[in-house]
Amino acid sequence: MSSATQLLSLCLASVLLLTGCANSRPLTSTQHQMAQTPITDKPSGEVLPGKFIWHDLLTPEPEKAGQFYQALFGWDIEYHPDYSLVRNGDKLIAGIVKAESSNDETKGGLWLPTASVADVDAAASLVTTNGGKILKGPLDMGKRGRAMLIRDAQQADLLLLSASGGDPADTDPAIGDWLWDELWSKDPAAIKPFYAAVLGYDQVLATENYSVLLHDEQWRAGIRRVRDEIDHLLWVPVVRVADALATTQRVTELGGIVKVAPGEVPGNPDIALIADTTGTLLLIQRWPSPALKEAL
Repeated sequence: MSSATQLLSLCLASVLLLTGCANSRPLTSTQHQMAQTPITDKPSGEVLPGKFIWHDLLTPEPEKAGQFYQALFGWDIEYHPDYSLVRNGDKLIAGIVKAESSNDETKGGLWLPTASVADVDAAASLVTTNGGKILKGPLDMGKRGRAMLIRDAQQADLLLLSASGGDPADTDPAIGDWLWDELWSKDPAAIKPFYAAVLGYDQVLATENYSVLLHDEQWRAGIRRVRDEIDHLLWVPVVRVADALATTQRVTELGGIVKVAPGEVPGNPDIALIADTTGTLLLIQRWPSPALKEAL
């Protein structure tokens, strides 16, 4: 099965995360668990537009993937049949959903990020007027807040959320926390206006192949220019690690794959692209990275 077909299967699975949440339909068991799980135990009471505040792993093998991340990052995972919860130390950071495949040959998963908006309903019109598509929502998700699943103007999927109680406060990410999220794009200049409109980014720090998106002088996300031969575009999250080289060695020991080793990314020797034991892509990075800071 081609990687494009695999991605389509997982994008459809991402739609199923919210399907059935309309007012006239009961929640599925997965959605009920999601709705009972706020994205943070310590809401700040503030909305931080454009901040990435949650991640869901859609995978055909939740326990196999979970065991990999437990061993690699030391995450604690509370397994449930429908929706498992991930903590780094005492911090709630992610959920894991079983993504059923329609084809036994389909492998791999997808990390689906969630970005903060002040008003999901207002964001809906901004998505469509700027060339994007609403896949599901806006919908009320109980303790989680009000959510909407979108596809941007270059076909990358993202969840938008107005979080109940506000977003997690800005803090320095610990080792094993989410450090960053970046969009893979063949045409960064064309997609920047979409996210400026929808997520409120008001400044860009750009090099030839990488852009950093800011809101109120806070770094919020990146856009990486990718080669034309890459057949799908998506958001890819980054986990902070103490040592990128040592972590990639551990990836191999645990049965994962190192797709791009430390030092192979131009301008940054401290970042690597890996795939977990079910094929899901993820970036790891040592931070601070002097090479990247100097480049920007």
